[in-house]
Amino acid sequence: MEFVRLTAEQRKSFDEDGFLVVRKVLDAGTVQRATAAGDMLAQAFLNKPELRDRPEYNHLDLRPAVATEKPLLDLISHPTGVSYVMQLLGPNIHLHSTALIYKRPSPDAPAFRRGWHRDIRMPKDLGHQFLPRVGIKICYALTDFHESNSGMTLLARGTHMRTAPLVLKKGVVDPEGVEVCDLQLDAGDAFLFDNRLFHTAAPNVSNRTSKVVMLGYAYRWMKQEIYLETLDASYFKQQNPVTRQLLGGYRDIDTPPWALQQFAKRHGAAPEEIPWTVNA
Repeated sequence: MEFVRLTAEQRKSFDEDGFLVVRKVLDAGTVQRATAAGDMLAQAFLNKPELRDRPEYNHLDLRPAVATEKPLLDLISHPTGVSYVMQLLGPNIHLHSTALIYKRPSPDAPAFRRGWHRDIRMPKDLGHQFLPRVGIKICYALTDFHESNSGMTLLARGTHMRTAPLVLKKGVVDPEGVEVCDLQLDAGDAFLFDNRLFHTAAPNVSNRTSKVVMLGYAYRWMKQEIYLETLDASYFKQQNPVTRQLLGGYRDIDTPPWALQQFAKRHGAAPEEIPWTVNA
């Protein structure tokens, strides 16, 4: 697998903003194949009648089955995505979640509540202070997002370092005192974001269906979503070593993450080992 090095500027941007946009990650052929696979999975959604006055029913957030379609499976171990996540988290990672998100156009629909949140639900147990970065999501754009309010996930810049809940005024859907980013992307672009970054779904008021694939990576001691845990063991044997690790092929978390560990060492990207004890 090709290694793509994260630049110092990209790392700084991710650390400060909580997200990083990467242009032209997927070529046109990859976008076309991934879109065809996504359309097949989303066929029932795409064929059902549109409810003009219920925009939330015009959204598809499909979690299972994404890892079983080869064009989408290939995105899980995409060299750029995996290289970047590995450099930001380290090699001891696996795939934590998947989502195929389609939003049909609802240009006349009223705004509905956003659902601002942080991923992996740690604040529910630990509160908002001193949260560690334990996961990163990659969103691959399968359609162009050239205008605001065209279905892209909204990001609140810098809120991965926030130590308190967001403040929402009555009757207002977006929080006060933060910069809300509605990214402008071409099909084939991608962005990564920290699990601590506040973000939300948003409506699609354009005239086309928006399509993205969202892949979440986390440390191997973070429990995978149940639909990934139930993949048959024989399925792992068909995959290359990196994909096998990412899909959860190393069931024992005390087993070293050999595939990405070796990959990181070959390219001088292995993190400094943290010992259990030191000699005084």
